[in-house]
Amino acid sequence: MSPGPAVLVERSGARVNIVLNRPERKNSVTAELAEQLRDAFRSVGADPSAGCVVLHGADGVFCSGIDLKASGDGGKPGPIPAWTQVHAEIYTCPVPVVVALEKYAINAGAALVLAADIVVAGEGSFLQVSEMAMGLAAPMNQAWLHLRHSPAVADRLLLVADRVPAAELLRLAVVTETVADGAVLERANELGDRIAAYPASGREGVARVWKKIRGDIEDPESWFASLGRD
Repeated sequence: MSPGPAVLVERSGARVNIVLNRPERKNSVTAELAEQLRDAFRSVGADPSAGCVVLHGADGVFCSGIDLKASGDGGKPGPIPAWTQVHAEIYTCPVPVVVALEKYAINAGAALVLAADIVVAGEGSFLQVSEMAMGLAAPMNQAWLHLRHSPAVADRLLLVADRVPAAELLRLAVVTETVADGAVLERANELGDRIAAYPASGREGVARVWKKIRGDIEDPESWFASLGRD
């Protein structure tokens, strides 16, 4: 168990930094982390003073996926009920989400990257969706690939299942921009501050129209939960 909270919430003006805080396990996902991450996004949704979320990992690493030692059985991840709720909260989050992709985002970590509105990636970072190669479905990754990307991009990530470097992620428009590895969080915070300074009516209006264009999900919690069931 981590010595402190598995997720930290930090404020800088209207920017809210949500930090995956299990550096000793490369910020991997456990039931505890999922519950705290869900609650962190819920708190943002209930806070009218919040203007943007910057999501990142502690100690310069984003997320290595599900913690198999904590939740797995025979090398495969066990159920984490709050995980689909995390994604429902991100979907309904009333403010934009910026991800700082440092080092790597693997499987469950990749799903958080794919859920973001903006992704700043380190030049040496990579993303990997390898569940299929492990004999597993990838429901949260598939959900966000469906919502945000083309079938061609989805197939590239899901079926090849390799480490996709930042340069290719940029070419595929999976990430927004790449910067030097040591400048990722600084740039993500800079973008977060810029977005948070916009009038709330502008942020809300853009989000509302995007949902109409893309096709809004009436009950996100049930929708994401249904994908997570075998």
